Amino acid sequence: MRILYWDTFAGISGDMALGSLIALGADPEIIVDQLHSIGLTEFVLDVRSRQVHGIQATDIEVVIPIQNHEHHEDHDYVQVQNKDHKHHKHQQRRLQDIQKMILSGTLSERSQKRALLVFNVLAEAEAHVHGTTLDEVHFHEVGAVDSLVDIVGTCIALDQLDIDLIRVATLPWSHGFVHCAHGILPLPAPATLMLLRGFKFHESGITGELITPTGAALIRALAQQSTFPEMTLLNVGYGSGKNDYGIPSLLRGVLGEI
Repeated sequence: MRILYWDTFAGISGDMALGSLIALGADPEIIVDQLHSIGLTEFVLDVRSRQVHGIQATDIEVVIPIQNHEHHEDHDYVQVQNKDHKHHKHQQRRLQDIQKMILSGTLSERSQKRALLVFNVLAEAEAHVHGTTLDEVHFHEVGAVDSLVDIVGTCIALDQLDIDLIRVATLPWSHGFVHCAHGILPLPAPATLMLLRGFKFHESGITGELITPTGAALIRALAQQSTFPEMTLLNVGYGSGKNDYGIPSLLRGVLGEI
């Protein structure tokens, strides 16, 4: 049985999660092909190797060429429907739309199940935080592409690597504020904390966002928290983050067998 241990010393985001799995050997071409099969074609997945504090890591960028947008922060993808504003700049996807997309392609049953679960817990957390319903949670066009690539891509990669179990380390608590579609929110973001009820944290002393809502949703839906499990070590890969808070902005994925 294969197990993945996410060492979250610098937190976790969707792109860090996917990057860590590509670093462990998941094939980005297969990931993109399967994302195309669910109708997600308006992006280019830019996969690069770069050094972070001297450590070789995999950095991914979701690029949307037509609109000249690059990877957005997780908070930009979701909003609560405002009945006073009927016209929006970007087309939006509802949770039901995303669920239909996930079920429409060539994803394996395990990939589908995991992706649906992640989006469900994410939408539930956002609805709870903003005092609304799942039907009123909308994913912005640009941000929804990012979150779909990160979440569904991660689930495809987990299946490629035949990972049965995911364990995660104690999570780092950080401070500060983040700008998002709803305004200025305290860190950790409210949706992040809602998703991570029951998980253990330690004080990091860092000002800045370490755990994004997408990263938190992946943990909530797919992982359990534990100390490092007894395993035969097979491989180690690092997914790169986009921020620099003075520590290596990396998610370390440890692949093992038990």
